[in-house]
Amino acid sequence: MPVILRIIFDRPYGAFYAGETVTGRVEVQVDKPTKIQAVTITFRGEAEVMWTETETVSSNPHRHHHHNDTHDRRHSIRTVTHSASEIYFSSKVYFVGADTGELTLKPGDHEYAFQCLLPNTLPNSFEGDHGYIRYSAKAVVHRPWKFDHSARAAFNVLSPLDLNMSPQAKVPIEREQSKHFCCLWCKSGPLTMSVRAPNGGYVPGQTILLQIQIDNASTTAVRNIRGTINQVVRWQATTKTKATEKRMVDLVFDKEVKAHDSRVFSQVITVPPVPPSHLNNCSIIDLEYLLTVTARVGGAHVDLEIKAPILIGTFPLMETIEYPPTHTYPDASAPPPGIPSPDLPPPSYEECVFKGNSIMNPKDGDNEYTMGIHSFTPRYPVWNLSSTAN
Repeated sequence: MPVILRIIFDRPYGAFYAGETVTGRVEVQVDKPTKIQAVTITFRGEAEVMWTETETVSSNPHRHHHHNDTHDRRHSIRTVTHSASEIYFSSKVYFVGADTGELTLKPGDHEYAFQCLLPNTLPNSFEGDHGYIRYSAKAVVHRPWKFDHSARAAFNVLSPLDLNMSPQAKVPIEREQSKHFCCLWCKSGPLTMSVRAPNGGYVPGQTILLQIQIDNASTTAVRNIRGTINQVVRWQATTKTKATEKRMVDLVFDKEVKAHDSRVFSQVITVPPVPPSHLNNCSIIDLEYLLTVTARVGGAHVDLEIKAPILIGTFPLMETIEYPPTHTYPDASAPPPGIPSPDLPPPSYEECVFKGNSIMNPKDGDNEYTMGIHSFTPRYPVWNLSSTAN
């Protein structure tokens, strides 16, 4: 191939916090003197939501039907697309050349350094089933009278959700539900389930100690306990809203709790790499995490279920971490907002447990000749902390 293009970010995994400057370089390799118009790079931050649904449409809704002409009614199925988009920023830089004119690139390697200041209010990178919040760079070698050469790369933007700023994160999760089963002649005692976790908020890499207590004063046995932590995403198109759920963690306790018996189940869960709750500053995608625990009864009875929200953040609660208490945090040395405190061991940045999407954008001229890695899974901070709160 006569032209090879590469976009390289200075940070490993291209992980930058909102408000920081993205830096890196574009490498252009040509094997012979090549006439070009310009070499550019365009940075873009955007969100998009899109899904399609089929609807059944009555093609003759105004006709008056007699009792015998039902077979004349026509129904057609049409596909409806629901979508919305937001643009957070877009900037284009010319390394060499301009919109008009010509110049010649000498054979060999050419390197162009770039920097792009990120706005402070960007939402987190996110890739999902019906949309994304995506930050990408597209480098183009514009050639007069011929097709351009281009490369695209996505980078991670992290918008911190500091659990220390959230009252919900500090309060333990404590939920209790009871129910009575009606027999033919009598009402049995209650089946009671309580679910407890030491905090309401956690960060990826942290452990959650979950305790489930079953007090079964009824005459019906509990067959087993099932639970999940789900990621619940709300997609807001201009015409409609849709919610989807993905299982992040499964809980299985295959033990029976007989009538008039009690039991406590506990499990330690490690939070995988996932985006923080809420996706602040994005108005078309919202995100929360929901803990659901079900005591399965079987037979004709309805199961007993508890649901509780769990807050997933970017920075951990300081009181849940063991480190020498001599650290003070004078305002003068405080890092800029969004950068982890120097008191904490730095997090690693790991790929989301849910796989990403193709980042190629046909509307922007991308095709199979566009260079770069075509799919992108965002990375999120993962903390390796010894925790006392559990």
